[in-house]
Amino acid sequence: MKRKSILTDDLSVSYLSGRPAECIHHIFGGTGRRKISEREGFIIPLTNTEHNMSNEGVHFNHELDLWLKRTCQEKYEETHTREEFIRLVGRNYL
Repeated sequence: MKRKSILTDDLSVSYLSGRPAECIHHIFGGTGRRKISEREGFIIPLTNTEHNMSNEGVHFNHELDLWLKRTCQEKYEETHTREEFIRLVGRNYL
């Protein structure tokens, strides 16, 4: 199955900077939610620095992490209900 993101059509460039992507970030991680992120397209391409190789990377930057979760939820809710989103990831981020 080909990976897809609901936030971008191009997984070869970073969603944040437009630089060549080096990894894929699962917006909702943890037990079971990583698979949901993969299946539902809750993924984005990032550089390693934007991901987890600096203190500003999404794994260490709470504000960036929350912004991505909210952005993803808003996009999902363009075609689904909030209740469907909450059933998938377990909470509302908006």
